[in-house]
Formats: sequence, structure tokens, C-alpha cells
Amino acid sequence: MTLRILHLDTERTWRGGEGQLLHLAEGLAQRGHLCIVSGQPASPLLERAAGKGLKTEAVAMPSEWSLSAVRTLVRVLKRERIQVIHMHTSHACTLGGWAARLAGVPVRIISRRVDFSVKSNPFRKLKYQWGVDRIVAISEGVRNVLIKDGLDPNRIEVIRSGIDPRPFDPSYPAGEARREFGIPEQSHVIGCVAHFADHKGHRDLIESAPRVAAAVPDVRFLLVGEGELKHQIEHQIIRLKLEKYFILTGFRNDIPRLLAAMDIVVLSSHLEGLGTSLLDAMAMARPVVATRVGGIPEMVEDGVNGRLVPPRDPDALAGALIELLNQPDERKRMGEAGRARMLGKFSADAMVSATESLYLKILLEKRGTQERARRGMPGG
Repeated sequence: MTLRILHLDTERTWRGGEGQLLHLAEGLAQRGHLCIVSGQPASPLLERAAGKGLKTEAVAMPSEWSLSAVRTLVRVLKRERIQVIHMHTSHACTLGGWAARLAGVPVRIISRRVDFSVKSNPFRKLKYQWGVDRIVAISEGVRNVLIKDGLDPNRIEVIRSGIDPRPFDPSYPAGEARREFGIPEQSHVIGCVAHFADHKGHRDLIESAPRVAAAVPDVRFLLVGEGELKHQIEHQIIRLKLEKYFILTGFRNDIPRLLAAMDIVVLSSHLEGLGTSLLDAMAMARPVVATRVGGIPEMVEDGVNGRLVPPRDPDALAGALIELLNQPDERKRMGEAGRARMLGKFSADAMVSATESLYLKILLEKRGTQERARRGMPGG
């Protein structure tokens, strides 16, 4: 069965969620489905989707209460005869949920990528109950938070994020990116690829750095990303007199090249749905040190493909980093185990297959219900 699907995203920037959307839309299109990617005008998502040959639809969405955006979406959904709307952000759930009901779209899906509680926001909880047929949680950690918040577990499906391993070559030369940033060949490099947001825990990583630098004086920290806390992070580095050790690259499109320069990849989040930057690291056969939160333990097995530490604990983080920096053979073993784990459980193809199956399942359920109603039969 060929489906007509609209993917809706309200973000103006490019982050992991937009990357997952693009993997999904591209994979579904390769399976013969019509996929339209709808997002903010001139957003990186629409630019990249168009570059992949996907049909795009720019919709100005100034807020999740924009009636003009809802009206535009209704027109698009009707014109394209959309059967499935997949909403990839919380604000998209509001706009897309209303538009889909008004346009009569039979299947409505929302992806939940973060493990923030929705209990404190009654409206957010309501829209997840009212506006969608299923919530796709990207990890068991996210699913557990939603259930704890009172959402129906029968309406929550776990479909883990996945990546395309082809761009990630573990044999890529490390020296290329190191030369760009003036990192000596003999230095140890700890890398972090994450948006500069509070829940990513950059400040805990920086607090751990003096102890790491005291134990491993040639260490460098490569922070890749942008975000609202960037200036605060820069000031923290200066306050702690760590300028020698930290390099902030800004937003980059050459993540595999940068990962090749890293000996360890770290993610110090205190909230995290899954953490797809860790999947990138695993695809590059790099060991990881991360916090035991959200869906991270579903990717990282402590002592097997990396180390897990408690969140908001700079001392524990420093200890794990120092231990791995001093064990090159262990880093190599963990990196190889991580790549095998990623290839076996976290491929983009597996994510696409599971999502396609969910769409078809719900569509067939709806058709069955409609047919029973037409015949005057009881539901079941």
C-alpha cells in the first residue's frame, strides 16, 4: 500500500530531531511512499529535504497558536490528499493536530524525542491525548516518563532513532580535523557534539575539566554546536582559566570528520531522550562516556561500549574520562563494540521499517472501524 505522508516540523534550526525526520522521510520515499516535508520557510530542514529530492512545503508557523498556519496546513493536507501526518515537535502537534482534524486526515502521529515531563503542562498533556493516534517514543526512557505522567501506554510505541552508517568511516584520518584546530598530534581529544542547552549538561563537563587536565595535561575538549547557552559556556571556560583546553567549533556539517579527531565522545546530559550524537560516535567506533539518563543506557552498556556516570556529577564524569584516556586498548575495544551495537540495533532502515508498519497498522485499524460502523456492527 502506497501512503501519502506529511512530516511537520516547526524548528528554525537544525538539530538531531530534524536529522531523524530527514532519515525517515527519505527512507519512506525510497519504499515508494509520497513524502512531503513541511517546515518553516528557509529552514535548514527544507533546504536539506529539497536537496534529497523530497517535496517540501514551507509554512510560516510563528507560534503554536497561529490560525493562519492551521489554515495553510489544512489546504496542504486536503490538496495533497494526505493519509498520515507525522508531527515531529511539540508545537507541530498543536498546529498539525488541529489541521489534521479539520482536513480529515485519518492517521496522526507525534514523535517524542525528549524525556521532559509533560505533567506540569496540562495543555501539552491534553494535546498528546487528543491530537494524535499514537505517540512514538524514541526510547523506553521516554515512554516510561510519558506513562508516569498518566498517558495511555497502549498509545505509546517505542521506535528507536537510527542513523545511516555509510558516512561514518572509522578509518578516517584523525589528523585532518586536528590540524584545522591546531591540536597537537600527541594530544588526547574529548569531543562533545550537542546543542548548547541546559539539559545537555555542558557546564558539568566544564566543571570536570580541571581534574581531567591535571591528570592528562595534553588533553583538549572539542565542543561542537551552537545554542542559547553558548555565551554562558564561554564565560565559564574563561572564569575557570581553561581557554587552553577548550575549542568551540560552532555549528558544523562535517561531523564524521570531527569525530575522527576524537579519542572519546562525551554527553553529560541530565535529561535526554536518546542522544543520537552518541550513535554517530558509535558508528565511528569511538568509545563514549555519558550520563545514566533517559534512553542513553539503551545505547551505552557500561564497561562494554563506554562508561555511564550519574548526571550532574562532574567528579564521576572526570574519573571516567581519565580512566579511559589512560587505557588506549580499552578505548579501541569499546569503540569496536559500540559500532557493532549501533549496526545491529540502531540503523535508520530499522527505524523506517518500524514506522512504516505503525502507519499501516493504524490506517487498517481505522478502515476496519469505519467498515464495522457502516455495517452497524459493534467495534472490537
